[in-house]
Amino acid sequence: MIKMQIENVGLKFSKALTPLKRVTKIIIHHPAHPTWGIKKIHNYHQKSNGWNGIGYSYFIPKHGGVQLGRGGNLGAHCKGMGMNNQSLGICFQGDFDKQVPTEAQYRDGAKLVAQLLRQEGLQINDVAPHRDFDATACPGKNFNMNKLKQYILEEMNPNVKGVVQTMSEQVKVSIATQNAIDHLASYGIIQKDYKVTKDFEITLISMMNGLVNAIENGKLKVKQ
Repeated sequence: MIKMQIENVGLKFSKALTPLKRVTKIIIHHPAHPTWGIKKIHNYHQKSNGWNGIGYSYFIPKHGGVQLGRGGNLGAHCKGMGMNNQSLGICFQGDFDKQVPTEAQYRDGAKLVAQLLRQEGLQINDVAPHRDFDATACPGKNFNMNKLKQYILEEMNPNVKGVVQTMSEQVKVSIATQNAIDHLASYGIIQKDYKVTKDFEITLISMMNGLVNAIENGKLKVKQ
C-alpha cells in the first residue's frame, strides 16, 4: 500500500502542539469559504480566533493532494462530545453550501482517510461529518459523505467497489439502530418511537451504542 504524501507548508504555531492520546473519529469539515487555502485559514484562526493556529489536522485543496495542519495533535475543530481531544479533523477547501467538492478532493481525501483508519485501527463508521457533533451544517449540503465513504472503502479494499448502499436509498431503520434505540428507551433517555434521520444513521449507531455501553458498565448514571 502506497503511503499518502502529506505536504508540510511550514505553518508556524504560537506554542507547542499536544499529541492526541487516542483517536476515535475522523471528522469531515469545510471552511465555509469559497477560496481560502490552508495559510489563510491558519492566519484567521490565529489572529481572529486567538487560537494556536489552524484547528484542522489536515487540509485537502481543490486541486487535490493533502497538506499538514495539526496532524496527530490536539485539534480545535469540533467541540461537541469532546471530539477535539479524540479525533482528527480533515478540512476540504471550499464552501459546500454553494460549491461542490472536486473529484480530486474526494479521491485524495479518501486516500488520506483510508490511511488514517488503518493507522488508528478504526472502521468506516468512525468517519463522520462535523454536523453530527455540533450545531452546524458543516461540511455543507453539497458534500457527499456517501461518495467519500465509497471511495474510502475502495482504497481499503478494491473489491468493495459499488457495494455501499447510500443512506438516502434506505427505507427502514437497520436492526443495529433499532436495538440501540430500544436500549436507550429502556433507560428513559429517548422515546421508543424515536425517528432516525437516515443520513445520520451510521453515526447514530456508534453514538447510541457508546451510551448503552457506558450505562451498562456503570460509567453513566441515569434516572429510571
